[in-house]
Amino acid sequence: MKYGYMRVSTQDKQEFTRQEFVLKDYNLDRIFEEKISGTKKASGREAFGELLEVLQKGDEIYFESMSRMARSMQDLIDTTNMLVKVKKVKVVFIKENLSIGGDGLDAMGALVFNIMGAFAQFERDLISDRTKQALSAKKANGQTLGRPAIHTSEQRAEVRRMYGEGKRVSQIAEATGLARSTINRMIEDLR
Repeated sequence: MKYGYMRVSTQDKQEFTRQEFVLKDYNLDRIFEEKISGTKKASGREAFGELLEVLQKGDEIYFESMSRMARSMQDLIDTTNMLVKVKKVKVVFIKENLSIGGDGLDAMGALVFNIMGAFAQFERDLISDRTKQALSAKKANGQTLGRPAIHTSEQRAEVRRMYGEGKRVSQIAEATGLARSTINRMIEDLR
């Protein structure tokens, strides 16, 4: 059987479109997909675990790129070795034009695999560094980062005053129009 695996990060609001476009040419029997951060090891992901359960010796697994399987070099190596040596399946990384199967890699294949994996991790690290730099620059320019506040400083002062007077959360919520959970967080901050 030929399987595909697609993964996008939930936080990036990514879609599977690009990966679907690449995988469509490989006549796959089934595609496993999930929205989960790549920082979570492949073996700990739900859909990847389902894929592992159905694999039989001689099956093939297609990934759009190495980064869809793993985000760290060590996880990439460990997962690929497990698939090839334990599960006895063929692993195909389309973007890198790399196919690993049989008894694993010969010396040259191992070198190429490690170099390509190192470049993939380097690329991810560069993206992470640029993101951090951009956020630092925005912060230095006075731009507020993160989710906007759902209350004003006046509402916060009103909650503080009413809580100081011994009012219950439900009474404060009714008077201010704020959610109880918001008021509870504000009270926690006061303690």
